[in-house]
Amino acid sequence: MAAHTLALLQVAAQPAWVGPTVAISLALIALSILGICAALAVAALRLASEIKKVTGVVAGLQDDTGQALKAVRRLTEQAQDLMVVVRNEAGAFAQTSRRVRRKLVRGVDRVEERLTDLETLYDLVHGEVEDAALDVAATLRSVRRGNGMLGRVRRMLVAGRS
Repeated sequence: MAAHTLALLQVAAQPAWVGPTVAISLALIALSILGICAALAVAALRLASEIKKVTGVVAGLQDDTGQALKAVRRLTEQAQDLMVVVRNEAGAFAQTSRRVRRKLVRGVDRVEERLTDLETLYDLVHGEVEDAALDVAATLRSVRRGNGMLGRVRRMLVAGRS
């Protein structure tokens, strides 16, 4: 039994440096964990501030996007209104063009009728002028020959002078 007791005493007896070494290592482990926790807390605070900044930027972008969408909607509505106005104006121009074309065609038809009438009148006047010119030429020929009354009067006047 004495050998057992001695073995127990040897196992149970610890060197004096083990206790303080274990205590120091536990303190270092605790300090390390505290340091890690502090670093995690600082990182979490910085991350929270960055998240607030990003949230502000995202909120600003959402506002800007909303305003841009509203502006695009207004622009689309204005473009639709403009298209309605352009369509109406194009229709009005087409109607005016049709009216002007009809009036122009009627005017050209009237001018053609008048030109036909003028041509007929010209033909009549031309015929009358030709007839009058032939009559004047015949009268002058007969006056030159002296066959008519003027020729007798002339002979009397000319004979009386000599």
